[in-house]
Amino acid sequence: MRIAAAVVSLPLLAGLAACGEIQEAQEGLQQANQQLQGAQQSLDTAQACLQAINAANFVPNFADPQKAQADAQAKVTEIQQLADRTADETLKQNLLDVQESVQQVADGQIDIEASAEWTSAQLDKYQAVTTTCSRLAG
Repeated sequence: MRIAAAVVSLPLLAGLAACGEIQEAQEGLQQANQQLQGAQQSLDTAQACLQAINAANFVPNFADPQKAQADAQAKVTEIQQLADRTADETLKQNLLDVQESVQQVADGQIDIEASAEWTSAQLDKYQAVTTTCSRLAG
């Protein structure tokens, strides 16, 4: 009788062991998926930061006021689109600060006489973007 019970319980024990292995495999897959999602978020953040740094690095040619205004208007649009896609609120605010500054050039408020002061202020905004991106990169 004991032999019969042992023979009957062997497949059940083997089935339970297989269930445990399946559960371990599922947990491993979940961990791998979380790591992939984290890597994707890091990549997205790195790409957003690269684009933000490039956008914040804008300094027009003030010697050609019409071109400066046209270039600035194009940059304003680019920065707005980037800010709209940016998940990090600090980086988004940094970009909006840059956009506001560049909008002054697009509106013709900054001429060659005021360009040195504007460029200095723009450098501060650029530094804020790079500082935020350094923090995000961890």
